[in-house]
Amino acid sequence: MKKRINRLIRSVKKLSLDALLIGAPDNIEYLTGFQAPGGYLLVTPGKIIYFTHYVYFEQAKKNPLWEVILAQTDMFSAIAKKARASGIRRLGFEAKRLTFLEYKKIKEEITSRNIGFLKTDDVVERLREVKTPDELRCIRRAVQITEEALGYARELMDSAHYSEKTLALEIERFMKLKGDTRTAFDPIVASGAHAAYPHAQSGPDKVFSRKLVLIDLGARCCGYCADLTRVFFLGKMPNYHIKKIYNIVKAAQEKAISKIRAGVRACDIDSAARNYIEKKGLGKSFGHGLGHGVGLCVHELPYLSPHARGVLRENMVVTVEPAVYLPGKLGIRLESMVLVKNKGAEVIDGNFYWKYKTR
Repeated sequence: MKKRINRLIRSVKKLSLDALLIGAPDNIEYLTGFQAPGGYLLVTPGKIIYFTHYVYFEQAKKNPLWEVILAQTDMFSAIAKKARASGIRRLGFEAKRLTFLEYKKIKEEITSRNIGFLKTDDVVERLREVKTPDELRCIRRAVQITEEALGYARELMDSAHYSEKTLALEIERFMKLKGDTRTAFDPIVASGAHAAYPHAQSGPDKVFSRKLVLIDLGARCCGYCADLTRVFFLGKMPNYHIKKIYNIVKAAQEKAISKIRAGVRACDIDSAARNYIEKKGLGKSFGHGLGHGVGLCVHELPYLSPHARGVLRENMVVTVEPAVYLPGKLGIRLESMVLVKNKGAEVIDGNFYWKYKTR
């Protein structure tokens, strides 16, 4: 954790700031290992100070990395007083992570003490992009649990008649027993035409009555997320039209993954899949970005999209999830997690597919 804090301090100094105020719980967890809502972390070159309410005060005191201040009434005033006492003149804040009300109240307290309150963008998030060996071990385990959950879902669909909602609950329970007590996100189970909604909410429809079931889910391990999507076919083999779309999506994913390596622009990975789908006449049916980073958050930097900036670096972890959505008919999305390497890429989830070749 100290290495992460030292890296952050170097980044803060490059921005000509004396300190950085962090309120995003995931960024605080990344830097300190402490997970709790509602607190603020003041990072200075000399020390780090954590401001919290009574509810988490005793737990926070056990962390040897920081000084803990109990904010009994006005937390923002406590932050400003400490900043002033620490000799801070230029204080950065997370522009994307503060609400307007938080920003307004903290700024009033800070500027009244003649301290500059300056916006920053993604300072900690950029540090989180490249994963350490320990982080990768957690992610690999989360992916393994998620793959096991997909296999469990297949068994359940073969053996009993579940609704989307009850199947989603069974999968969630499985992942929580195997991994952390919270999953990366609520599982998505969408059957038939319901799968045409990219982030469908699992409902009362029985999955056995559909030929196609899309499942999107992710376990957590030691706080780190997984995110995988698979399409299952129940009953008879899918018709030619469905098989054709499935294979287009699968081929688009393979083309994108084959382009991944350190030094490649993120937008070019998106283009590899998007251009293929467009050539097949289905470009308008793929409306979201190709993928995103995964770590303590299920969606984090870097992003793979037509508008993405920057290049991939070794040990980034990204999803690759091309899709085709036909409203009122079907949706097919295939999502894998990929580790970026200097000379290529590793698909962390291996080869967990049911592939149907067109004749």
